[in-house]
Amino acid sequence: MVLFLKILGGVVALALGIYLGGGSYTQSTEEVAARLGKGQPRKAKRHFMWLNYLKTTPRASQQRRRRQYFKTVVARGRPEKGRED
Repeated sequence: MVLFLKILGGVVALALGIYLGGGSYTQSTEEVAARLGKGQPRKAKRHFMWLNYLKTTPRASQQRRRRQYFKTVVARGRPEKGRED
């Protein structure tokens, strides 16, 4: 019986969500486009904080730029038998 009530509650919640979400739009596409703007991303504002004087490490973007995950150079070892470089 409890399982039936849970399923019935889920179906009722789904029906209510569809009913409330299916409203009519009163704005035209031009009005929506005017409210949304030109779609250009904003630049992040850099705020100065006095705690920046206590920092010892550079910013994370600079660390990310310098980081090397692996080396692409293969070390030269001894040549294999029968093969000369």
